[in-house]
Amino acid sequence: MRRKIYSCITIQKELEITAKNLGCKDEITFLDSKLHSNPQKMRETLQKIIDENGSANNPAYEIVICVSGCGKATCNLTASSCNIVVPRTMDCIDILLSGSNTPRPKGAIFLTASWMKFMQASSICHEKLISKHGYENAAEKLRTIYKGFTDFYIIDTGTYDINDVESYITPLIDILGGKITKIPGTYKILEKLISGNYDKDIIQIPKGNTLLITEFAGLTPAEIK
Repeated sequence: MRRKIYSCITIQKELEITAKNLGCKDEITFLDSKLHSNPQKMRETLQKIIDENGSANNPAYEIVICVSGCGKATCNLTASSCNIVVPRTMDCIDILLSGSNTPRPKGAIFLTASWMKFMQASSICHEKLISKHGYENAAEKLRTIYKGFTDFYIIDTGTYDINDVESYITPLIDILGGKITKIPGTYKILEKLISGNYDKDIIQIPKGNTLLITEFAGLTPAEIK
């Protein structure tokens, strides 16, 4: 029997280096990037993975899900075939900021290299819009799209060149009249998930139970029913 780990693509670099540093031999699968922007489809995909584990030739005794409460993507997951483990965080950004005491002000956007790739592939990538509509028309569209969002934080996790991210996002920030702040990232949540040293930051759902979430990260704890 073994563990299987499934993760959102947005924390791929950070998860890979954590697994390497801890000598993790568990099977790690990164989910399709399209699922990141579709929480309902993400939840359906995760539930299917859990269900099908029961009929696998070498089923896992535990599935670690490196996807957090983003859009309730893990809400109502049922541990149908084995125990499941989920970080007690609101989203993937929280996974990288846990323990850093970095505030998350309203109207802020957080970036890493993986998040940059996600933005570059999206239909609202500023580079694509400028190329398609011209600078002024694209700038007008982007100010509407990002209305209320002007502060950009680059999370330095030590896994990529932050200058690449800064170079990419600077044209958008210039259009929005925003600013860039660079902050350190942490691996505490990922280390707990990979090592199996679970504590209050990790939600453990025994086989046969369902994760009911009213407030994923905050004063109200997850309930098992």
